[in-house]
This record gives sequence, C-alpha cells and structure tokens, in this order.
Amino acid sequence: MRLHDGDELIKHFKSYLSVIRGNRPGTVELYARIVERFFEWLPSQGGSGGRIDLSVITSLDVEAWLKDLYYHQANVRNVTRSTKLSALKIFWKYLLSRGYIKSDPVSLMPSPRVVRLMPKKFTTGQLSRLFGSPDAAMPAGLRDLAILKTLYGTGPRVNEIRCLNLEDVHPSGPASVYLHYQTKGGKERMVRLARNPSEALLRWCAIRENHAVPGEQALFVSLKNPEAGTRLSKNAYNSILKKYADAIGITGERVFVHRMRTTFATDLYDLGYNILEISIQMGHTGVETTQRYIAVSEKALKKTSIPESRWRELEKLEARRIIDG
Repeated sequence: MRLHDGDELIKHFKSYLSVIRGNRPGTVELYARIVERFFEWLPSQGGSGGRIDLSVITSLDVEAWLKDLYYHQANVRNVTRSTKLSALKIFWKYLLSRGYIKSDPVSLMPSPRVVRLMPKKFTTGQLSRLFGSPDAAMPAGLRDLAILKTLYGTGPRVNEIRCLNLEDVHPSGPASVYLHYQTKGGKERMVRLARNPSEALLRWCAIRENHAVPGEQALFVSLKNPEAGTRLSKNAYNSILKKYADAIGITGERVFVHRMRTTFATDLYDLGYNILEISIQMGHTGVETTQRYIAVSEKALKKTSIPESRWRELEKLEARRIIDG
C-alpha cells in the first residue's frame, strides 16, 4: 500500500485510536502527530514526495529514525523515544488489522529502556506552608487556595482538575463536597472532599461568577488578561503550584501537579488505607500503577527496615558475649 493520501489514513487512524482503543483526545493527537512526523522524515531516507510504500518499510527504517531522533533531533530521553516508538507500533497494528499490510516490521523492536524515578511528595510541613501562602482575602488567592487544597484532597491528574465544571461540584451537608471527575479512557470517579478543603472550594464558588465570562462552565477560571474569565490551562495549574512552592523555598526541584497526586496517594496509605482503596480513589485500572506511588511512604519504608527490637536483641547478645569473655 502506498501512502498516496496520508491525511485520509491519519484521519482513519485517529478514529481507530478514539473509537476502538478508547484513547483520550490528547493521546490521539499526540500519536497521530508522531506518525505524521515519521512519514515526513522518511522521504529523506529514500522515499519520494511522500509516496511511501508501507509494505516495504522495515524495522531498519524505524531504527534509523530512532537514531536520528537521538543524534540529530535532541530526543535524548529514553521515555520520549519510547513513546514515539509505541505510537508507531500501534499504527502498524492498525494497518495490519485493516489488511493494508501483511507483516508488522516494528512489533518485535525493543523499546528504549525507561528508568522510572522514585516519585517525590510534599512533607507535612511543606503542605502546611503551601496552604498558608495564598492571600485568601484576594480573589486570586482564594482561587489558588481552593486549587491547592483540591489537589491534595482528591489527587487528580492535571487534566482532570482542569476539566472540572460547576456541575461537577456536589455539596453534601453544610461543608462537604463531592467532586465528579472525568478520568482516563472516558471513565468517571466521585471523590469526597473533607470539611477543610470543602470550605475553601465553596468560598471560591461563592465569588466565581463575578470573575467568569458569560457561559463559561469551568470551575476554575483565569483571572489574568487576556484569558480572564475562561478555563485555566493545564500549564496554569503547574504554574500556580510552582509559584507557591517557590515562595516557601522549594526551589531547584521539579514541582508539578503530579507531585501533589503522589502526596495524596502516599498520605492515604500512611493513614491506613489499603492499596485497592487508594487505587479506586485515584482512578487507576489496577493496583500495580498505585504501588509506584507508595515508594516514598514512611509507613512502607519503616516496614522495609530491620526493626529496633531486632537491634536490641543483637545488642543484648553482644553484651552477653563480652561479659562471658
């Protein structure tokens, strides 16, 4: 099959990602863009005008592309090249399933090794100072305080909190709120906020209408021009968190919303919740993903150390040995 109409093929591929695989819009666009850029690069390796015969592309072509990404396109991080290779593998699976090709040249290609770094969390002292930083007497400070406490209180992904609408806030009692999140893969989850963060969120909701443009449904809106009154971007949430992290002296570190999500999971574990309960609260499909968040748990770390009782036992034996000569 020749790639005469690349746009049409990419269109069908995006439909496959959305409808068949159930990928989120952001993932669909990312994978489609990666495939497009691969085919933009391929002519320089022997193709002609974009008319590329898919049936003759081999694993050597893909390997050459990965090398070019590393040496000439500054894609030095393994996780970046691994993501791009995954996109190509899914694309070739799609071609194979539709009968466009008879063999898959990339299915057996090993992905660049990705070393997962140990997640970091905020300490109790850092959380306290973070929550004390926004000036809640000002609209921006009140909004930011509600955001910070919602991040810690429910552990959302950045896109989950960004997509929250007013209709997703469900008050329960005088000062308790349930939040309805739309999660990965079109799934949903309901998470309860305790009284403390609920009060901050409800205070923001009480003034939000004064700062949102007509018809805007987003729970959290920008207060800065030119976006004032419209839904906050994903980058805005990371910027807000970093702003207050810098203010309390957390500098020179990677501070993102994901760090608060790690703190949420770890603190639940330290408070006695089991992995399955935490997995459900975080919207994970299995506990394996949740377990990565427990790597920094004080409770888990204590379980992996030789207990004091064992050291005392050894000390007694050592003392007895010395006495007995």
